[in-house]
Amino acid sequence: MSRALLVGRGVFAILLLAACGSSAPAQHDAPGEAATHDASDARWVAYVGGYGGSIGWYSIDRATGALTMLGSVPQAGASFLAWDDPPAHLYAVDESNDKVVAYAIDAATGALTKLNEQSSGGSGPAHVTVSQGHVLVANYGDGAVAVLPIAADGSVQAATQTLAAGAHAHEVVVQGGFAFVPCLGAQYVAQYTWDGTALTANGHMMTAANAGPRHLAFSAIAGYLVDETASTLMVLQPSGGQLSPLQTITTLPAGFTGQNTGAEVVVSGSFVWTSNRGADDLAVFNAAADGRVTTVGHTPVGRTPRHFSITPDAMHLLVAAQAGNTVMAYAIDHASGMPSPVGQATTVDQPSFVGIAELP
Repeated sequence: MSRALLVGRGVFAILLLAACGSSAPAQHDAPGEAATHDASDARWVAYVGGYGGSIGWYSIDRATGALTMLGSVPQAGASFLAWDDPPAHLYAVDESNDKVVAYAIDAATGALTKLNEQSSGGSGPAHVTVSQGHVLVANYGDGAVAVLPIAADGSVQAATQTLAAGAHAHEVVVQGGFAFVPCLGAQYVAQYTWDGTALTANGHMMTAANAGPRHLAFSAIAGYLVDETASTLMVLQPSGGQLSPLQTITTLPAGFTGQNTGAEVVVSGSFVWTSNRGADDLAVFNAAADGRVTTVGHTPVGRTPRHFSITPDAMHLLVAAQAGNTVMAYAIDHASGMPSPVGQATTVDQPSFVGIAELP
């Protein structure tokens, strides 16, 4: 799957779930584990997309997580990004024009050069992931999921498969030989087998009524689904490409009575983080050996935190606060998983995505 997410969906997320050749960071020591890795020679570049009309790329200070802008390209509706592994090409949704846009990544500078664009295979594309030489797209507008092959030069080709996943399909998560699509309007996660070229329906996992399933991340033993409407985190047991609910827990801080929507979920080591838009914080959970979680606490972040990623050394979180017009770095306490702000926020117009690529 695309390692951008993971975590930083990126880091996938788990740290972006970095499964199946995509855009999340490489394997690294996670919070809650001893740091035994050697310093990486790879250069970290943060890519930031959103509703400000461009995609920007930034260097990352490894000591503080602070960002320094290196460049940008104009791009409408780039609310989610993903890249291949190792990062050579970046793929962006264009929500405004129902497109997927391909870019070449300059290995020396991280700079982007547009290659081409194709129809997203539906309307209102909300998410892309890269797996086995294909871009998989979730179209929020009409609920379609599309499979677009990647050409040898990194350009994206026309869709070879389009499926009706369900109302408001929000994301495609590839995990091994399976793919999962949270469908916010249908109140289920659509399940598929994935052979590297095509998706085959494999049933649904229903959520609670009006839960609004949005984004999904996996650890080695469990899945974690954030519900947008209900502001809940569901712990799921995967088996043979099927998901079963184990636990549902609120993502909201005690005493909060305002309006809120859940947005992102990231997993690393024994910790799970979700973002709350309204409470405007990150909720931190600790996972037990069976995957079930307990709440550790909440850290206030910028207004409307939509997406966030973990640096490849698992030392910092980068949070895109869409209404706050900032991307901010937070240091991760490895004992508790709690983030704390460090340095100054970087001003970005309406950021909805921040992911970290490790360039050679």
